[in-house]
Amino acid sequence: MKPVEFAAHVRYMTRTNSTTFTDSDILNLMKIRQDEIARAILKADEDILLIPQTTSLVANQREYAFPEDMLLKIKRVEAKLNGTDWVKLSQKDITEFTWALTETNITDHFSNYDGYAFYDLSRKALYLLTGTITSVTDGLKVWVNTYPTEITDLSSTTDMSVDPTTTTHGIPREMHEIWARGVIIDYKGSREKPIPLTEREMKYESDKMETINFLRNQDIDKEVTGKLPPSSTRGNNGYNY
Repeated sequence: MKPVEFAAHVRYMTRTNSTTFTDSDILNLMKIRQDEIARAILKADEDILLIPQTTSLVANQREYAFPEDMLLKIKRVEAKLNGTDWVKLSQKDITEFTWALTETNITDHFSNYDGYAFYDLSRKALYLLTGTITSVTDGLKVWVNTYPTEITDLSSTTDMSVDPTTTTHGIPREMHEIWARGVIIDYKGSREKPIPLTEREMKYESDKMETINFLRNQDIDKEVTGKLPPSSTRGNNGYNY
């Protein structure tokens, strides 16, 4: 759905026009519902909103703030700790350490090599547990779920599912009608005398989750491999002696 179509649909369903339901009011309600839709999409667990974001490593700096548009979850952290090669960092909690968290102790226990570099999550930031950190342009990469780009122009004829850039998201087409329905519900509820919802509008939550379920398992070529327990724990495998 294009923004211009979204606005037309919302106004048709609410029996309004551009004067009684302005672009500004629609955009404000869209923004609130968009965040809700984005959080719901995470439940599909299909990396739909996952994007790698990079920032520069700064010499001797260990703490790096989360991306501003981060949506709840980090999936992977990598860094060019030697200035050239990407190394995967694993998560480690600083409560595991019995020693003081000083630069000397950190570099004594960790290094910049694969398997020996870690990070901790602290006050909306990554705290790197590695060897000595040097300045590297775009040397820290965080694979993170991000909020989709806000719609700001209801005259646009670009579909809202299109990613605006290589580092920002649109909203999957499958969610557009649900998104519009949420805006319609909010409009009706905002009236001095709230407007009763239709039967379809009252099914908003269940239909939203049904749509999220539809987004699951996008790759039907995935393989699921089962493993039997060790033979020593399986008895006679169903046979009688």
